[in-house]
Amino acid sequence: MSLKKVAIVGAGVTGLTTAILLRLSGYDVHIFASKYPVIDHSNPFFASAFPAASIVPHSVTSPISKKLFLSSAMFYEQLYELNFSGIYRQIHYEVFSEPSKSKPAYLQWLPGYTEIPINGNSFIPHIPHYPLSRAWKFPMFFVDWPVYWKALLKIFTTLEIPFTHEIIDFSRIDSRFSVENYSLVVLASGSGLEKMHNKPLSLLKGHLLDIDDAPKLHDPDGHVFSYNYPPPLKVYSTRNGKPQDIYSYPRSGTMILGGSRIAGKLIGEKWKGDELLLNYKKTESNLEWPYSAIFELNKILIENSTNYKIHYTQIKSKVHGYRYLGPNSSLCFEIDPSKKVPHIHAYGLGGAGVTLSWGLAKEITSKANELLQSPNDKNTYKTSSSIQAKNISRLLANLYIG
Repeated sequence: MSLKKVAIVGAGVTGLTTAILLRLSGYDVHIFASKYPVIDHSNPFFASAFPAASIVPHSVTSPISKKLFLSSAMFYEQLYELNFSGIYRQIHYEVFSEPSKSKPAYLQWLPGYTEIPINGNSFIPHIPHYPLSRAWKFPMFFVDWPVYWKALLKIFTTLEIPFTHEIIDFSRIDSRFSVENYSLVVLASGSGLEKMHNKPLSLLKGHLLDIDDAPKLHDPDGHVFSYNYPPPLKVYSTRNGKPQDIYSYPRSGTMILGGSRIAGKLIGEKWKGDELLLNYKKTESNLEWPYSAIFELNKILIENSTNYKIHYTQIKSKVHGYRYLGPNSSLCFEIDPSKKVPHIHAYGLGGAGVTLSWGLAKEITSKANELLQSPNDKNTYKTSSSIQAKNISRLLANLYIG
């Protein structure tokens, strides 16, 4: 079969990044989604429309997490070196009050990871009078989401990738994308399959604040930094005893303050699961719960650790949403070649969509090459089947600048 047309269901960061990489690799790509990918969002149902966004796989588990992360990190590093819009690198601190059971697996994947002695004189961003049990730091990439997403959309438009506004009926996938018209279907629709079969969604509920006219935070050595810090359980936790971390991530001219990671399921429109305890009673900001705790705890930490002060009048927006954790609370990446038109399932990234996007797109493109043998010969953007990050990154940078 000479036709190598790929249908992608879903226009989130996974769908869009995969469409771009498949197109650059020589495939005829067409995106189908219920909404056109846009830049401006307010209180989205899924928080992936308003990520912070750090390039670290905090909330996803999968046997291929390491492979996807390292591959993505390579793309981000190449794009960063080419001054691609919206990508930054700075020092990130992870600080703990309660004794941590074990270190997250991703630490060993990060160059520059350093454990910080808590009883020494080293700088550690924290809230005074709360105990410290462990801290580490490492250089980390960040994505200024509105700026970066705009750049991706420009490339999407430049490559003239077709988009169809359509709510896909997953029970009729085979007839909708028939072998006469398509060679491959990529299902990157978030929770589409589960919603179609009326299955409860495994989610993390989260809350964010966007602080306007915010300074970049500097450590005593003048380095820009960000942080994740869970206060003691008695201060900020859920009724099931899960610690909740506060954090500050950078944006251009603004600052994202978080947060919450509350596990549960959404049945219809009703939340079934864990909830935050009203541990933190101080409400000088007059904000509703839990935004009051998120703002005030971050405010205290920032004022204690830097010379900067923030005020609740700087709050630009309050955002809540959900992170989809996927089947069995894990990333789903599966290939089903049994269909007349093979299917690739890619969803359930649990808030790590931006982090893993390039690695997942590369893996999908590699699988497409295996399943379909080769893309269309006529495509002017055709690249090596090895999909080297350096070559693709140069193409992306040139397309964006052009």
